[in-house]
Amino acid sequence: MIKANKGEWSEFYALVKILSEGKLFAADSARNRIPEKYLEVLNIIREEFPGEKYIYEIANDSNSVSIIKNGEQLSVIKAEKLKICALKIFDEIKNASSSSFVSNTAEELMNEMYCTRVKASSYKKEDLIMTVKDRISPEDTKLGFSVKSMLGGGSTLLNASGHTNFIYLIKGGIPNIEEINAIKTKSKIKDRINTIINNGVKLNFIETSSKKFESNLKMTDSIFPQMLSEVLLAYYQGKGKSVEDLVDVIEKEETLNNKLNITKTFFVHKMKEFLVAVALGMVPSKIWEGNMQAYGGYIIVKNDGDVVCYNVYNREEFKDYLYKNTYFDTPSSGRHEFGKIYESNGENFMNLNFQIRFKQ
Repeated sequence: MIKANKGEWSEFYALVKILSEGKLFAADSARNRIPEKYLEVLNIIREEFPGEKYIYEIANDSNSVSIIKNGEQLSVIKAEKLKICALKIFDEIKNASSSSFVSNTAEELMNEMYCTRVKASSYKKEDLIMTVKDRISPEDTKLGFSVKSMLGGGSTLLNASGHTNFIYLIKGGIPNIEEINAIKTKSKIKDRINTIINNGVKLNFIETSSKKFESNLKMTDSIFPQMLSEVLLAYYQGKGKSVEDLVDVIEKEETLNNKLNITKTFFVHKMKEFLVAVALGMVPSKIWEGNMQAYGGYIIVKNDGDVVCYNVYNREEFKDYLYKNTYFDTPSSGRHEFGKIYESNGENFMNLNFQIRFKQ
């Protein structure tokens, strides 16, 4: 008996759904299917463990799927059966009342498909790798996709860690540091920061705690760490949550012109490039050289059961989708050691940390 959450079952559902249809449709920035834009899927390669690959080959007439390992055909499943199973699996995911549950339909089908794990191997960014018929090139193309589900809680785009701390120097005299650090309200970090600012004291960004993350951010632009620090500070002042709203806030406050000397158009472009980089390969804890690991894009499992994608052929829609559908979130301040004033070499500092999630 296998238990998994809605996001994990959604990955297996996406596999079954795509195999049953033989196509993967592109989406616009609002996650709507674009009927005339799709990838013709030839096969899906699933790697549950490193070096252990199963190929799910779709027949030319799309009526069946062959399961192949090491060149040997293990079994054949009718596409019609996969369609029926996909509907049942979706219903089980949609109607599940607990965070972790059993999908009887999925588990039975997993046995037929030689799947032992709900999710593919976690050591790679991409969840599903598929071969598609390229409408531009005569050669078939292999693309890797990360799967995100709208059925469970808000999926995380960027995970918080010790590497995602931003360090701010507190310029000016602070009345009663102990009292500020003792604020324990539900929105304690926002209240601490606003108490500091309301006393006429400024928080000036110095650097990120991680040189690796700082290097990665500078791949977007040399001043992008500073740009992102302004968004982060606005978020912790309670001025907004969504990426789009926060950019609007600092533009209206003339931070872009007066402090960064850039236009809103420039900033929006750089923010989109950053979000795409995170989505397709960049992680804060490793030096990133611009490689896109999930080099095909994202597969989205929608609330209505539709499965759509953003890929190399609709990159602009993908950028708009990420920009309009992500928001800043507060991770554990205790775990990641931020949100308190601390002293170093006679000066006062505060670290701010963050994670970025998808809207539902």
